[in-house]
Amino acid sequence: MSKRDNLEAIVISWLRDIVPGYPASSDVPKTLPRRFILVRRTGGNRVAMVGDNAEILIEVYDKDSRSDCSEIANFIADHIEQLREDHENITRATVNSNISLDDTQKAYHRYQLYCDIFHSRVGIDSTPPPAPQPSA
Repeated sequence: MSKRDNLEAIVISWLRDIVPGYPASSDVPKTLPRRFILVRRTGGNRVAMVGDNAEILIEVYDKDSRSDCSEIANFIADHIEQLREDHENITRATVNSNISLDDTQKAYHRYQLYCDIFHSRVGIDSTPPPAPQPSA
């Protein structure tokens, strides 16, 4: 699967471009920075090789400032439709919820953006990826 085909990778790359001060990833960093963004697919249907109507969760974390965390989340929400302009295979991008929900276990301010993103898969290479090779 190419990054062009992986919607989470597309969103992460886009976030890295528009919010450079908040590292974005799909994995929780081993050493937690003061601020970061996590991206995860939380649902949505996929129509064979035609379309992917995904619900993508964007979580903005900030150790020090609820205000900064809120500002970044709102900035992302205000610009989510830019995904359509930046990526020809994304035909719709909207925010359906913007939630303030602190992570009390890690002691971080956190905003969660639930986004509906439609990714047209027409014309994308559907060749399956090679099988993983066993480690020696």
